[in-house]
Amino acid sequence: MKSNRLPALFLASALVAVAPSRTTAGVIRLNTPAVGLTADRIGALPDAERGAWADYLARSQAQMKADRDALAAELPAGATPPPPPQAVGGNEHNLPLDRPAEWYATAEARAVADATVSFQTPAGGWSKNQDRRIARLPGQRFSNDAETMEQNPANFDAPADRFWTFVGTLDNDATWSEMRFLAKVAAHAPGPEGDAWRASVIKGVHYLLNAQYPNGGWPQIWPLEGGFHDSITFNDNA
Repeated sequence: MKSNRLPALFLASALVAVAPSRTTAGVIRLNTPAVGLTADRIGALPDAERGAWADYLARSQAQMKADRDALAAELPAGATPPPPPQAVGGNEHNLPLDRPAEWYATAEARAVADATVSFQTPAGGWSKNQDRRIARLPGQRFSNDAETMEQNPANFDAPADRFWTFVGTLDNDATWSEMRFLAKVAAHAPGPEGDAWRASVIKGVHYLLNAQYPNGGWPQIWPLEGGFHDSITFNDNA
């Protein structure tokens, strides 16, 4: 590798030596926001494809409303909800999938499994970057605090609603990691004591099936949040 780098460094030095003192720059192209799945985009599809996509969008919108309503119903009217969960590193730090098989039968693993179930959204998915050792409190949001994120149109990652973002996602190994962890714990609890963990995994399977696009891919976030998050995602082992 070093022998290959030396000619490149020499060439770069030579170019600097002969480069003119004045340089110019120009805009090659502009990065524009990705467009999410909308009724207008669906309306432009061929007639044969329009129905499946319209049904999908309607199902997503209905599920988001159901998720919001379910969270609101957890607290009495006028009650102050708990602070949102704090963001942490990826799931590999607190949702281990590589422990010896016998570890998933321990009280520690079962406690993590219970806390994980508490953060499953009504739709069946999970948010990301959370400590799965800490259970969710009644009325606490499913996703982390995003209020400090700048609401700038130039920031394509800024959520449309800072109080409701990444509520169910495949980003950062979320959802599939929780399902795999719960399956490992449930495998050591074949009786009724493992029923809640198995039910959570099955609910996650339904989430993935409902989130799948008519063309076979999956968005980064479901129910859909808009913008580039609606695009089919291949990142983070999704």
